[in-house]
This record gives sequence, C-alpha cells and structure tokens, in this order.
Amino acid sequence: MNKFIKKIVLFLAGLGMLNVLIYLSLYLYHNRMFFESDAIFAWGDSQMYEGMDLTGLSVALDKKVYSSAGYGAGVYDFLAFTERVPEASEVVVAVSKLMQIRRKENDYNRTGLSPKGLFALWQNNYSEREIFTIVKKNLKPAAYIRSHIKLTPYRDTMQSNLPIAHFQNYYQQIPSFLTDKQNIYLVGIKNLIDKKCKIIFLEFPYHPQLAEVENQSVILPKTENFKERIGSLFPEFQTDTILLATDKNIFKDFSHLNELGATLLAEKLGQRMKESKTTTLYIVRPGTK
Repeated sequence: MNKFIKKIVLFLAGLGMLNVLIYLSLYLYHNRMFFESDAIFAWGDSQMYEGMDLTGLSVALDKKVYSSAGYGAGVYDFLAFTERVPEASEVVVAVSKLMQIRRKENDYNRTGLSPKGLFALWQNNYSEREIFTIVKKNLKPAAYIRSHIKLTPYRDTMQSNLPIAHFQNYYQQIPSFLTDKQNIYLVGIKNLIDKKCKIIFLEFPYHPQLAEVENQSVILPKTENFKERIGSLFPEFQTDTILLATDKNIFKDFSHLNELGATLLAEKLGQRMKESKTTTLYIVRPGTK
C-alpha cells in the first residue's frame, strides 16, 4: 500500500513538473526572452498601444524597441512586465489616468503568472476572488511582446465608438480602488528602480472634449498628485511637455492618438530621450510646436 501511495505521489509530482515545463515552453515561444543588449522596452495600456510608433521611435534612437502595451493593460500586467524586463534596461512607462480609474474587472490581467504580482494585489485590497480570476486568465500563456504595431490611419476628423457619456460616467466620482491601483503602480516602478533601469514616463493626451470632462472631475487632483508621488521615488525628477501640432487631426478617438499623432510623438520623444539625463515625465499635449 505504501509503495502504491509513493507511486501516486511521484506521478502527481512528475505531472506537475511537466505542466510547469509546458507552460514555460509556451511562454518562451509566444514571448521571446532574448533581446538586443541596448533594446528599449515600452509598457502601457491602449493609449501606448495606439499612440507610439515603435518603428519611428526605433529609427529615432537607432535601437530596437519592444512594446508590452495592450488594450486594458492594468497594474497586474505592469508588475509582470517589470519582473521580466532585463536589468539596466531603458524603459518607457505610460502613466495612464484611464488605467487608474478603470474598473478592476475590465483590466486585461493576462501577462503571465507572477506570484509576487499577485501578492502585491493581495496587499492592496484585491479580494481572493479577484486574484483567483487573474490566475485562471493566465493558465494559458499568451503573446504580449511586440516590435511592430499597426496604427490607426489618419482621418480628417476624430471618430469615437464610445460616446463622451461613457467617460463622464468614469469621472463622476473617485473610485474606491484608486489609491490601491496607484500603490501597486509604485511597486512596479520600484521594481524597475531596483533593476537599475533608466525610466522615461509618458502621459498621453486626451481629445479636448475629454480633457474638459477630466478638468471638471473630482478625480483630477488625485491623478495629478500621483505624478508627485512618482517623482518622490527619484533623487532627480522633472516634468516636461511635448506639444503635438494640431493643424491636422492627431486623434483616433477621445483618448487615443491616430497614426499621425503616434508618428509625431515618436519623433519628438526620441529626440528628448537622446538629450535627457534626468528621470523625466513627458506630458504630451495638443499644441503648435
């Protein structure tokens, strides 16, 4: 009987190890883990996905640029990203205001299993049910690292699938989880600092109609203060503004740039990154130069 039990235990242990090996193999297959020594890594939600011309930024810096940005990317995805970025990398991180206020159940949460990330969620008031849901979403590895993204072609006018009322609903009141998400965001930034990464922060613009909604919201002071909390993590930190010319439409919709906006941003950001020696948050705005 004891031999039989031992065989069962060994079989289950072997099966568990096999599953781990299969998971890691699929993960490595979907997401190459060997990069150029001077590669740049970008992370953000859909604003980064739609708003950054990876090829243009790569040309401007003469370096390969990889993006882990995706629609609905949330704080858990950011934590998983920071764990996998190579040491001493140059990283572009979007400080997304919509990500901070997006309802937790609408976050993507599919960037692989991260025990440390799950623990950080638990420490910041994510329920056992919410954490278990994230675990289930990551049992099958998915591709999330890209070096090229098809951008939204230019149009003379902005066209949105979502009405402005959708965003007004989000900005009506301060979400109960806002501080929790911001705290987790800071954990990810600290991970990058511990890895001695050079970090460039980027805040994408809103269309003027959405900017007006934000300016009238009680949430605005909270998201503005968060930028100060980020700055406090660094001995030297500054903010700078990147203006994108508005003689043509640069917006896909209320919260995303189109191809023209993404191309202009890549060109200007690349130039700033080559010149900057200090950790900087670049605030992108419609402008005239």
